[in-house]
Amino acid sequence: MAVNTAGYVSPFDGGNPRIVPGIAFETITGGQTVFASGAADGVSSGLNSLAATDIGWALGASGLAFNGVAIQDGTSGNTLGVATRGVVIMSAGGAVTNGQAVELLDGDSVQNLTSTSGSDVPVMVTQTASMKIGRALNSATSGNFALIDLTP
Repeated sequence: MAVNTAGYVSPFDGGNPRIVPGIAFETITGGQTVFASGAADGVSSGLNSLAATDIGWALGASGLAFNGVAIQDGTSGNTLGVATRGVVIMSAGGAVTNGQAVELLDGDSVQNLTSTSGSDVPVMVTQTASMKIGRALNSATSGNFALIDLTP
């Protein structure tokens, strides 16, 4: 796991950080990337029944299943806050170039968005676009850190 050893670090809040609460489905460390997981049809048509338990957070995020970065440590069954927007410091697992779109590697580090290949061009374009988790605000080489503006 190539998570930032300092945990979740957000140098800017963009004026209004977007933190979404949910229930951790397993032990999650601040700074790890997560995706929303759980049973279908858990939300009704109104806010009167919406609860933090309606959203579950799981590890194993990828570009195709990524919702944000855990902002603190959490254990299974307990509430966990997840940043779904904002600027975070993330570990570079490959080349990261300022201004470029980035994707996840191994769940917790990032690299420049790579293209996919295949004969079905519309499917490949859609898949590549779906892998983007944000844009780099600075350049970094593998093993160093980059400022990533989350835009899943």
